[in-house]
Amino acid sequence: MSPWLDEAQRLALHAALLEDSLALLKSAARASRAAPVLSFSEPWEPGSGAAGDPIAAAASGLPLLPQHGEDLGDRLRGTFDELLGRGHGAVVVFGSDSPTLPVLSLAAACEALRSGASLVVGPAEDGGYCILGARRTPLEVLRGIPWGTSGVFEATLLGARRAGIEPVLLPAGYDIDRPADLDHLHEEIRALGEAGPGGYRPRATTGFLEALARAGRLPASAPPSPTGPRRTG
Repeated sequence: MSPWLDEAQRLALHAALLEDSLALLKSAARASRAAPVLSFSEPWEPGSGAAGDPIAAAASGLPLLPQHGEDLGDRLRGTFDELLGRGHGAVVVFGSDSPTLPVLSLAAACEALRSGASLVVGPAEDGGYCILGARRTPLEVLRGIPWGTSGVFEATLLGARRAGIEPVLLPAGYDIDRPADLDHLHEEIRALGEAGPGGYRPRATTGFLEALARAGRLPASAPPSPTGPRRTG
């Protein structure tokens, strides 16, 4: 998002996405009859920030699981190992950068695993994936992946084939990486209305995007005015 958004705006976007993803986690857990867990990559304790911190409020009541490892594959592997080791029959993970991920897609991932699927993958439009679920730690699926590239999904499928696994594929979603993704997100949120399927709506992200739109920053793909783009905040 840099330099299209300045540092303060990037932080505000990250906070909005995280807040909404926590609300999505709780909604999806209710819809799928699953136990929600927050697995985070940075040292953090709810309530350690300013009073009234919306992220701490959104995380209230969630069990916390710190991530460990050098790359995303290591951290995912550790998360699967820890949760399966606690006795959970399956694990479904999703990130904090897909705030309009359908609750029903996450519920479908859980149901597929309950029905005997070994692996569930929700591909992303950029060549990665938004959802990964398994009944055992998917070692082959996490090994040798070119993280952060458009080849993640294909490499994941290749790893599954090496392990003799035929994954259940969910409808494609998308995550937020570039300014143009905010255009897509803004349009989708407007189409959702007050609440999407499952009763969830990304309210914090909606507020951030509406502020950008009022400042003339959206659509991001529009050419800048001769005087240059305006900034919010």
